[in-house]
Amino acid sequence: MMLRIGIKGFSLLEVMVATCILALGLILIYESFFTLLDSYSYYTNYLRVVNWLEEKFWEVQDGLMRLGDSFSVQPQGTHHFYKNFNWDLSYNLMDTLTNLYQINLTLFWKEGKRQIELLRDTYVFYKKEE
Repeated sequence: MMLRIGIKGFSLLEVMVATCILALGLILIYESFFTLLDSYSYYTNYLRVVNWLEEKFWEVQDGLMRLGDSFSVQPQGTHHFYKNFNWDLSYNLMDTLTNLYQINLTLFWKEGKRQIELLRDTYVFYKKEE
């Protein structure tokens, strides 16, 4: 086999390696783009419900601070924004001497194939008026 000096071009191996590198780069860009979209969707939903979650929390705190044991609230429900957000609420009397209540509020929704949960806990005192 004779080697020609004046002919320039790429060998088949060089073209295949360049194609593999380009394909790998495109796959990485594709994956990072969809990861970014998933993160954007999560934070958009989070920002939609976080204010409502805090308002619900304050409502329960205020009710327990004013009414104590006689306060009642719906323990669970669904809130509709652009998708369904389900919530569970519970409160327990932690200390009967100081009337300390623990409030647990959980908000959850489905984000693609995964279940997202936001948990908020706080404590509140009920002071009986004399």
